[in-house]
Amino acid sequence: MDKDDRTPEEKIYFYVNKTKLNQNEKKDFFHQLTLLDWNQTIEDYGEGFNDRVIQMILNENIDDLENISDIIELYNNPYGIYTLEFADVIARVYRENKIRFIKGLNLVKDEAINIVYAFRLKRVFVDDLENKMDEEEILKSNILSEEEKETAKRFFKMYETICST
Repeated sequence: MDKDDRTPEEKIYFYVNKTKLNQNEKKDFFHQLTLLDWNQTIEDYGEGFNDRVIQMILNENIDDLENISDIIELYNNPYGIYTLEFADVIARVYRENKIRFIKGLNLVKDEAINIVYAFRLKRVFVDDLENKMDEEEILKSNILSEEEKETAKRFFKMYETICST
């Protein structure tokens, strides 16, 4: 079987068993996760394999915009599994670099509402003041495009509407 003919499950198995991923492999790893049939991996590789996948995700430094957008998509996976773990990763990525996070979110704008719930679940903002301070910092950034700032505005408005106390 040609390397490119492998299923997402086979590719993930390959990546999980590899010692170190190069940048292209890491990018493909995160993309393949969005296509992965989590039930199929259990059937093919056993009960503990998905835990190994999750552990690998938790240990990865996620700073590439496409990888960030892939992680954002994983929170709302059709299997409804590992949402707590994906929420942990999303919260960590946001805290590490808010601007890059918004850039990644802009690639998958429709996921913003789901990320609001992840932020609430993980208590990313301690209070409304912290929320407003982050929003202000992000909207004043010269690094973000107008489109990305609009995505940020919508995200913070959704958060305020849903999570405000």
